[in-house]
Amino acid sequence: MLKKRPMLLQCAEMLLLFAALVAVDQGLMKGDAFSDLNPNPYWLPVLVMATTYGTGSGLAAAAISSAIWFHWSNLWSGATDHIEQQLRLSIQPMLWMVTALVTGEVTASRRNRLADQERQHQAMDRNWKKLAEIIARLTDTNRKLQVRIATEQRTIVQAMAAGLAFSKADPESQADALARLIALAAQTEDFTFYDVRGAQVTARFGGRAAMGQPPDLSRSSMAQAMLATPRPLRADRAADCPLLSESGILAVPVAGTDEGLAAIILVHSAVGIRITEAYVAQLLQVADLLGQSPALFGREQASAAKWLVPEGKVA
Repeated sequence: MLKKRPMLLQCAEMLLLFAALVAVDQGLMKGDAFSDLNPNPYWLPVLVMATTYGTGSGLAAAAISSAIWFHWSNLWSGATDHIEQQLRLSIQPMLWMVTALVTGEVTASRRNRLADQERQHQAMDRNWKKLAEIIARLTDTNRKLQVRIATEQRTIVQAMAAGLAFSKADPESQADALARLIALAAQTEDFTFYDVRGAQVTARFGGRAAMGQPPDLSRSSMAQAMLATPRPLRADRAADCPLLSESGILAVPVAGTDEGLAAIILVHSAVGIRITEAYVAQLLQVADLLGQSPALFGREQASAAKWLVPEGKVA
């Protein structure tokens, strides 16, 4: 690649070359600018500077070589034609100038080509880095999709198993089935299902992680707000946060067949889960399905036994 050095350093290198040649010419030779040698040694600085630094330095070296040549050269002896003398004297400087110009332009072209190649190489490096980042993101997305597909497949199997368990006659199996269905939608086991009977809000069952939760929320601000206006209460909303500060992060109403509040699904915590509209809508769909089963809540005396959960299933 073409060297990039300060102008003063280029001049110093050029002067050192000429000083060495002049010293040899004046000290060891005849002092006639090497007129008897072919090729002339003063070609050396011309070629070196033009090849290394380009046209400008090459022409400068050619000019200095020409000045030395005109001052000390001795190409003739005796009387000769004046035009012939001028021609013989000018051939060498002309060759130096033309050579410096051509070689310098070739060097400049090579420099530009190398610079273009360097830019292309840098662009390729950037493109390779971007491609590597894209491949990494695609790999991560593919891994997440595989996990999601596997999770969804497992979720379907779990939902089917919960549905089959709900068809069983004993209350414990039914409670387990309901808990598993809600856990699938809530993506957490830390929840409690509260039954609403008039103004009474009592816990009936919960997830495996919902231990130590209050069995009665009838006097809580969350229950009062839900009884007044059944709607999802979210801890990520400023208006709902005070209502859920002591109980959980999300409360979803379960409407019965009479459009009244029949139960409340209270999610206490969900690690790694963001409360989004899709998340709330998923729990609302489960709540709607539960609300379409009037016998589930024991409103009818004949089905009341189905709602009596064995001891230990109450959160």
